[in-house]
Amino acid sequence: MLIGSAAVAVAGAGVPGGAFASGRGGMSLRWLGVAGWELLVGGRRVLIDPYLSRLPVFDGEGRFIPDHPLTVREDLVDRHLAERPELVLATHGHYDHLLEIPHVVAKHGSRVIGTETHRHLLTAQGVPGDDVIVASGGEHLDFHGFTVQVLRSLHSQFGSYGYFAPGTLTAPPPSPPATISDLVEGGSLAYQVSAGGFSVLFLSGTANYVEREIAGLRPDVLVLGMSGHANVYDYTARALRATRPKLLVPSHHDDMVTQLDDPALPPRGNPAAAAELAETARRIGLAARVLDPELLRWYEL
Repeated sequence: MLIGSAAVAVAGAGVPGGAFASGRGGMSLRWLGVAGWELLVGGRRVLIDPYLSRLPVFDGEGRFIPDHPLTVREDLVDRHLAERPELVLATHGHYDHLLEIPHVVAKHGSRVIGTETHRHLLTAQGVPGDDVIVASGGEHLDFHGFTVQVLRSLHSQFGSYGYFAPGTLTAPPPSPPATISDLVEGGSLAYQVSAGGFSVLFLSGTANYVEREIAGLRPDVLVLGMSGHANVYDYTARALRATRPKLLVPSHHDDMVTQLDDPALPPRGNPAAAAELAETARRIGLAARVLDPELLRWYEL
């Protein structure tokens, strides 16, 4: 549809994995569910917050279980992430972002980028400290074929303006994390991955950001967390105005608990997320497309 000079469209069912941004970026993107993503850059793989175990953290009455034990569905991780990622980007330390990284590192020898707290949580779970690149935001790292710009970010805030499992660590915990509450946030990061003049900005792990950190970045693709932002002022519009991407992709917009091998799992997340992105782009006059991704499907960018 055309609104003034802004063209906004939602790509969904039946749309092939084609060039959703202008030109061919030479990257491919796959949604792993929740806030997990896999990016292919010139044959090299980058994971962002891989989480396929989808722990059943609600009881029969829908109440959250903060002491739910940490368990990894290694069968699903090994099946869907069979090829080696060179790099794993952690946006923060919560269970639905950090849980499976130790298994990925043990299997593939991947390197991880995260905060000091994330490093302490990972080393407590057996990840070699040298495999974790500690970042705090502001780093622009050259991996010789692609770059990763690390950006200081913020966690989403609930109705009470707080969030689950806050906290930071200055040393590894005395014992390995055992429950989901043991994996504390430990600072939040965002990432922009660039190669050949094409970039993807992942504000994907939380529904908050530091606007001054992202203003003027102009990524080709913005992957934006779309849950938990009711109390963040003008959340979606500020992100789109600050970055003005060509392609918008929602993240962290499914139910988080229905298992990947459950036939009842919908192929896409909450459709309201893509609809909000499309409506916001229309409202602010941004010429952008919206990709409503299917789970585990590759899209060429």
